[in-house]
Amino acid sequence: MPAYFDGLIAGFRAGRAGRHVHLGYWDEPPSLAEPCGPEEFASAQARLCEIVLGLAELRHFQRVLDVGCGFGGTIEAIGRRWRNVRLVGVNIDERQLDICRSIGLQNDNAASFVVADAGALPFRHSSFDRVICLEAMFHFASREAFFRQAADVLRVGGRLAVSDILLRNPGQRSPIGEVTLAETMRREYGPWPELWIDVDRIAEVAGKAGLRLTEIVDATAQTLPSYRMTCASLAPSRRPAR
Repeated sequence: MPAYFDGLIAGFRAGRAGRHVHLGYWDEPPSLAEPCGPEEFASAQARLCEIVLGLAELRHFQRVLDVGCGFGGTIEAIGRRWRNVRLVGVNIDERQLDICRSIGLQNDNAASFVVADAGALPFRHSSFDRVICLEAMFHFASREAFFRQAADVLRVGGRLAVSDILLRNPGQRSPIGEVTLAETMRREYGPWPELWIDVDRIAEVAGKAGLRLTEIVDATAQTLPSYRMTCASLAPSRRPAR
């Protein structure tokens, strides 16, 4: 498990954090020099969840799998909007699933939670209408293995909606060496097995798994303001006007 989740779990249990454990999405991104408060960040996180669910094209009466379900923010959002949905959340961390089990679902929805690895999903062939993975793939041992598993558990005509963080190797532009940068990323935010990757490579491995790409959304600009909260110490200083 990523070490930073220890702090997120403690924050949730102390009432300092909500169920979403991913970046936020701003339709009109603010200046990176402006401070970000918890309420603004929580609203932006909910908006990113909404964007991904829109890509999933959910319907009532479906079976939906959330891989890397975190604290259940996505499952809770689905439960508020759709009805008679059978939800399954998967995570390798029992502590996170314990948090998920406290969700109060409405609209005749039901949820179950399973400890499992994303590269070895314990479900029957063609057992889900939708598979969702919101900002977890970069932690998986293999994106390709996950895509194969998702393709297997999806029914014909099913849909996979994912959000991922893709890092470009900065090369000579980096103020520190590539090896040091990679070590730092993996130590602070790992596991991150495949550190440098682009969307073409993602599409390639998804295609090999039998998935057909229908839409790509580049949300770089819309999610970048998240780092005012997650890396506040690195935010540009606010200088008084002269």
